[in-house]
Amino acid sequence: MSFLFAVPESVQTAASDLTAIGSTISSANTAAAAPTTLLLAAGADEVSAAVASLFSGHAEAYQELSAQAAKFHTQFVQALTGAGNAYAAAEAANVSPLQSLEQAALAAINGPVAGVSGASAAAAALPNFGYGNVGQGNIGLFNTGTLNFGINNVSPNFTPTDPITTFGGFGLSNNGIDNVGAFNIGQQNVGLANTGTLNIGIANTGTGNSGLPLSILQTLGVGNHGNFNQGLFNTGNYNLGIGLTGDHLIGIGPLHISSGGAPAAAAPLFAPAQAVQDIANFGYGNIGGGNIGFYNNGLFNTGINNTGSLNVGIANLSPHWDIGFDDPITTFGGFGAFNSGVENLGIGNVSPFDVDPTTIGFGGAGLFNTGIENVGAFNTGTQNVGAYNIGTLNLGIGNTGTGNSGLPLSFLTILGVGNHGNFNQGLFNTGNYNIGIGLTGDNLIGIGPLHITR
Repeated sequence: MSFLFAVPESVQTAASDLTAIGSTISSANTAAAAPTTLLLAAGADEVSAAVASLFSGHAEAYQELSAQAAKFHTQFVQALTGAGNAYAAAEAANVSPLQSLEQAALAAINGPVAGVSGASAAAAALPNFGYGNVGQGNIGLFNTGTLNFGINNVSPNFTPTDPITTFGGFGLSNNGIDNVGAFNIGQQNVGLANTGTLNIGIANTGTGNSGLPLSILQTLGVGNHGNFNQGLFNTGNYNLGIGLTGDHLIGIGPLHISSGGAPAAAAPLFAPAQAVQDIANFGYGNIGGGNIGFYNNGLFNTGINNTGSLNVGIANLSPHWDIGFDDPITTFGGFGAFNSGVENLGIGNVSPFDVDPTTIGFGGAGLFNTGIENVGAFNTGTQNVGAYNIGTLNLGIGNTGTGNSGLPLSFLTILGVGNHGNFNQGLFNTGNYNIGIGLTGDNLIGIGPLHITR
């Protein structure tokens, strides 16, 4: 089988070129007609006249043949032009249905792709940043789910809102929704190893467990099991204190009362200094006045082996205040165990003795903090919140310096991790005024090498 390939544009171009050639030849023939057909004899003799007549005859024959060739040329050009137009018309007629078929095919192909692209665009709006994340909107390492920030957090997959009002976990190994800290399980827990809902502090289990109702110190409860306990290591419901088991109790361990009312002996607590000194102790081995428990030394200590004033718990150490106190109590020594200084809450916190307790919010709240107004565990300095922070005004875990905190995303501003420097926001930044993850330098925004300069 043989095939003919015709390009209409080429045929039309050839016809145009032939027309131009014919026009050129016709012009040349016209110009040569008179000089060749009207030759003059070279002389008056018969030979010269015969030669002139011969050449003129050949010229006239040439003109007749040229006229016939021009007529054929014109017919050929017309045929070629008509063929080109026919090919062009046929091609145009075929293009329209092919274009319709192509458009239909592309629509069939691109329809599902467009849907996938739309879904991809939606997912791309919240990409993961870091390593080993599974889901969307995760920032950090090995997070699973939606909008987790930190390391190894797990949350359900959900559709984020704009602005963000719900997130997964923020911190380390949280499991659930809106948990902040480390090892929390459930919803809206803040702190360490809480299980349940709306717990604030360390190792609380249940619902609504938190710290003591003393100004900012209400932010930390430790080891409560039950519902709406405030304090440390309580089991039950609506207890306020340390080591209580039951419901609606106030105090420390066996040294407690029902929340229905306080003992009458506590009334002189708010009397002038001398009257305070004369208040009896309750328990054994107490020295001073108004002590309840065992081997306390000072004023209004409750528990075991406390020294100073207004300590509650075990082996707390605070200054001796030889004055009366406000009602309600806003100043105290230590609340918990092995605290040293002024207004510490928790275990092993150390704050200065030489500060006016009325000029600070508190000493330390949590575990083994050193300084003033630290909340969490193992913080050193002033007004740090979290764990292992060193310096001033750091929020999160392992920050060193001043004013390091979390990412500027509403509630998520409260946790920065591993920042070194001043006023960094995010995770593992080194330098000053950085926002992001793994940045080294000053005034940078981004993640590692993918950053810009403010």
